[in-house]
Amino acid sequence: MDEVKDAELVVSLMLRMRACVRKYKSHSDDGGKIFTILGSLRDYETRTGRPVTVSEIARHSGLALPNVSRLLKPLEEDGYIRREKQGRTVSVIITAKGEHTLVQHRKEFISDVAEALGALSDEERKIFLTCNEKMLARLEKKTENLIGR
Repeated sequence: MDEVKDAELVVSLMLRMRACVRKYKSHSDDGGKIFTILGSLRDYETRTGRPVTVSEIARHSGLALPNVSRLLKPLEEDGYIRREKQGRTVSVIITAKGEHTLVQHRKEFISDVAEALGALSDEERKIFLTCNEKMLARLEKKTENLIGR
């Protein structure tokens, strides 16, 4: 088994999947910006059980704190998110409007992904999801270490 060739194939698959996500995002008026941000916020909440903080967004994205605040401001002004301050910590909360928008944007995409998963048997789907979670956890840990440098 050649791990380098396998890694090249995985990178190719990731890039192709990213291209598919971009195509779905391009159907929206804002080029998918709202879908991407709200989806990322929701994913973080789902994985950690709490809303993401502005500081965490800055740390993970590599953006300066003022830049993160500047990028979030239009979403807050349009009512998709709100910032909630507790002491020195500022959490980013998805509003009801943001939740509705996220559901609408994700609906078609999730339906198509579910259809694609239907090509796999239950066992294949389980293996696929387990393996991807393991790989992604390692890649996320590696990129976190890179950001911390």
